[in-house]
Amino acid sequence: MVDVTATPGSPPRPSATDAAGPTRPGPAAPRRGRLALLGPGLVLAAASVGAGDMVTSLAGAAGYGMALMWAIVIGVVLKYALTEAVGRLYMATGQTVIMSLKSAARWLPLAFILFVLVIGLLYGAALSSVASLALSTLFPVLPVRPVAVVIALAAAAIVYVGRYALFERVMSFFMLAKFLGMAVLAVATLATADDLPGLLGTLRPRLPEGDIVTVLALIGGVGGTAGIASYSYWVREKGWADRSRLRLMRADSAVSYGITFLFVLCTTVVGTGLLYGTGGSITGNEGLAALADPLGADLGSVARVLFLGTFFLVTLSALVGGFNGLCYLLADSLRALRGIPDAEAERHIAQHSLPFRLFVLYCAVTSVAVIFLGRPVSLVLTYAAVGSLILPLLSGALLVLLNRRGVDPACRNGITSNVLLGGSFVLFGVLAVVQLKDSLGGA
Repeated sequence: MVDVTATPGSPPRPSATDAAGPTRPGPAAPRRGRLALLGPGLVLAAASVGAGDMVTSLAGAAGYGMALMWAIVIGVVLKYALTEAVGRLYMATGQTVIMSLKSAARWLPLAFILFVLVIGLLYGAALSSVASLALSTLFPVLPVRPVAVVIALAAAAIVYVGRYALFERVMSFFMLAKFLGMAVLAVATLATADDLPGLLGTLRPRLPEGDIVTVLALIGGVGGTAGIASYSYWVREKGWADRSRLRLMRADSAVSYGITFLFVLCTTVVGTGLLYGTGGSITGNEGLAALADPLGADLGSVARVLFLGTFFLVTLSALVGGFNGLCYLLADSLRALRGIPDAEAERHIAQHSLPFRLFVLYCAVTSVAVIFLGRPVSLVLTYAAVGSLILPLLSGALLVLLNRRGVDPACRNGITSNVLLGGSFVLFGVLAVVQLKDSLGGA
């Protein structure tokens, strides 16, 4: 786990400055021990890699083996470009992502408030139910709904009482544990494969005929959505507020997506070894949990326990990280609508602020209510439709904001950034249209 404590002799975190400068400037990066300072990227990786990533990668492996790894690589590169741009925007302007988006379009903070309220309504119930499913599969005596309530409340409590340093440590532990768990399963799958050359032979890239939606889902399913927008808040908490930390931030986000890629690669290996060529498929989170039985039959009971434990940690870390990121987005959106300047941002958006903690309570209460009442189809469709719009909105805004003449040349978009952000805008725009079509068609 990454050591996130301050290095000996490091200066204390400075207070906020005026609106024209960074909200929370940090000291110059030390020359030694920079890897020990990484952290926001691990938080992002832990928060963004959830059960959905596992379902998507396992579904792709069931149909095509490892032949679609190229699509996952594209997804990782595009999500890295978005995350790096979000961090760079904060270092260039000293403003949080929501305040910067407000300068591009005054209605965007309101859009994010609506987005966060809808996500918060279902997010906790959905993920805690999936985490509970893993535990109940491992321990059949556990009742699914009561355990889901306990998980949702525990995740909310971690976010409510913890300062960023504690939150980062917890998320780093989650990321390390679930990565090691899936890596062990992938190695065991390769070691026990009946036809290892055949399994590795599925790595040959291919474009599935008539199934472009699967490719798009793999590209869009790597990493997170709200987590990318929240990255600037975790960078802010770390004290990286000027371009002296630009290289460190880029290394941090690169580590995040490097770990994400390796995790999805391991999941794809496991899915290929168990599902490819068998006619089996993964159709949802329940199907993912059910994969534990054939995994245990092939690799032994220890592998079954390891898979379910890893699945539980994947979902729990996404739940804790999602609660934290959504609370930052809501608190900052409220601040932007109220016109509160960056100089006064700390008491309005920090983890100890009233808006932040009120939204944690909102997530906890709605999670418990929806767990017992069920998830109405209309709300699920609304959640999917609203969520699909975030990445194209963010990509387009970053193209505008980071090409302005007033941006420090060191932080302004280059050709590569513009190409990747433009590609993100087009790709995620297409995915949004597909999702909206599916959502409206199912209404």
